Amino acid sequence: MIRTLALVGHARSGKTTLTEALLYHTGVKERMGRVEEGTTTTDYTPEAKLHRTTVRTGVAPLLYRGHRLFLLDAPGYGDFVGEIRGALEAADAALVAVSAESGVQVGTERAWTVAERLGLPRMVVVTKLDKGGDYYALLQDLRATLGPILPIDLPLYEGGKWVGLVDVFHGKAYRYEGGKEVEVAVPEEEKTRVESFRQEVLEAIVETDEGLLEKYLEGEEVTGEALEKAFHEAVRKGLLYPVALASGETGIGVLPLLDLVLEALPSPTERFGEGPALAKVFKVQVDPFMGQVAYVRLYRGQLSPGDTLQSEAGPVRLPHLYVPMGKDLLEVEAAEAGYILGLPKADGLHRGMVLWQGEKPESEAVPFARLPDPNVPVTLRPKGRTDEARLGEALRKLLEEDPSLKLERQEETGELLLWGHGELHLTTAKERLSDHGVEVEFSVPKVPYREAIKKVAEGQGKYKKQTGGHGQYGDVWLRLEPASAYSFEWRITGGVIPSKYQEAIEKGILEAAKKGVLAGYPVMGFRAIVYNGSYHEVDSSDLAFQIAASLAFKKVMAEANPTLLEPIYRLKVLVPQERVGDVLSDLQARRGRILGMEQEGALSVVQAEVPLAEVLEYYKALPSLTGGAGAYTLEFSHYAEVPPHLAQRIVQERRAQGE
Repeated sequence: MIRTLALVGHARSGKTTLTEALLYHTGVKERMGRVEEGTTTTDYTPEAKLHRTTVRTGVAPLLYRGHRLFLLDAPGYGDFVGEIRGALEAADAALVAVSAESGVQVGTERAWTVAERLGLPRMVVVTKLDKGGDYYALLQDLRATLGPILPIDLPLYEGGKWVGLVDVFHGKAYRYEGGKEVEVAVPEEEKTRVESFRQEVLEAIVETDEGLLEKYLEGEEVTGEALEKAFHEAVRKGLLYPVALASGETGIGVLPLLDLVLEALPSPTERFGEGPALAKVFKVQVDPFMGQVAYVRLYRGQLSPGDTLQSEAGPVRLPHLYVPMGKDLLEVEAAEAGYILGLPKADGLHRGMVLWQGEKPESEAVPFARLPDPNVPVTLRPKGRTDEARLGEALRKLLEEDPSLKLERQEETGELLLWGHGELHLTTAKERLSDHGVEVEFSVPKVPYREAIKKVAEGQGKYKKQTGGHGQYGDVWLRLEPASAYSFEWRITGGVIPSKYQEAIEKGILEAAKKGVLAGYPVMGFRAIVYNGSYHEVDSSDLAFQIAASLAFKKVMAEANPTLLEPIYRLKVLVPQERVGDVLSDLQARRGRILGMEQEGALSVVQAEVPLAEVLEYYKALPSLTGGAGAYTLEFSHYAEVPPHLAQRIVQERRAQGE
């Protein structure tokens, strides 16, 4: 039996420590690693060790009671959305860690939503109860935000200390002594509560199965294999979400968690059926010794060393098979559905590539989670000449590893922008470039302002130049009108300008519009109408009319009440209810226009339109406004006029810089 799980949840919810505990208690490791010491199996990258948090999904395979499990320890910070979604694409179920101290947070709901969209069965594991927290209040919170949860475990206390758990589904209680699990009787004072929860669990399960429900309503006792099968089917279909208790630090509930995983969550065959091999690359990593390593989930079928898979890019031969264990690749003799494989020196494989044997599968045959657009831009500059020469190849490797980053050359400013999903995301990207031998500097990008006109104006542009031979002559009368988008009209009659010069005239207008008369920013939203002019049989040329049109544009634009425009972005902020007021006040101070508010689970969602100039560094402000519990997305909306007092300052600064 195989289970492949993505361990997801908010940052600092104890996912990596729980992974370590699972490896230790199943005998894979002789000693538990610690996040703060940088010794865990899945946080093996230099960036993870430096920041003491997961930045890339780590794979941890283990054996338990003859069953093989693959754990995908995903990052908690939303910055690393590409890694989180890749892990969920590769999994058959989501194990969502929720800290008993902190409760449901932004990262919890985001991971839950992606898992839901992928159709994954979900299970909650409550962690860190040894650090504090009200378990029963948390259950209410989970039910309100996530849906039909099924509390399988209840905490067992002695003298106010958490010492074990009660499995209400199987009617057993366990106390932990010296890291070992000892079955004990349910304390007398807890029996009423335990029975109440047991009844709740029983009724929730039988309500998902018509046959069992009929027996239950007729007074028959529902137990044993039929109940367990109904439980498994309800979880597999996403009708119920089991809640377990486990502490990576103390070991409480760690092995019972695996028992529940095997009992409740589906196998690869239940999700993808049987048939020829079907796989997908869900992650790529560049290693200094193994080259480009492709991490592949085998959804269906079996593979042996020497097999060949097909792909859109051609055949992929597998001379050896390897299973990742943190930073290492362990060679195996065979792989079956559910396996996570690591393919070294896989330069031809890229994230998202589908691999198969037999007939080419339909695109919907494998899970796919779209990556959201990044929302934090920085200007990227190489530090030295050597860095500049190596930058292209280093960026290629970086974007191959992390396609959630975006690189673009800003046309208006000429800057090279790297877009990421947060400060930590960009910081680790910078560190990764350093790993590739390139040092770069980040700075706040310039705002890509535009210019526009507010009224109709017209005028003449005339270019006349006499030299020794042929001269240059072009005469254009131009009318500019405000419009929603650029358009060009040729209203010449009577042949005063031959139509063969029309293309050159439009080219001259467009060239001039690249630098407006206010501050040299591109001009947008105007209709250009050429309605009169003159030409010379000998001296007129394409170049002369292009220059004349350019002169006409600059002259007429200056008379058309030019104005400065700024990009406005649609901002969506997820924020705890108690922090909404702070966020609204801050957005108003940033010249934001509040569009509305709604509720998403335990979080409030604020929709606003805000000038880009005011939110370039919003990622630095939001954590303090929300106590680290907020998140946001940005999407370009439109351009709007800059308030006059700000426009004047921007124009003056631009002219002072001589741009």
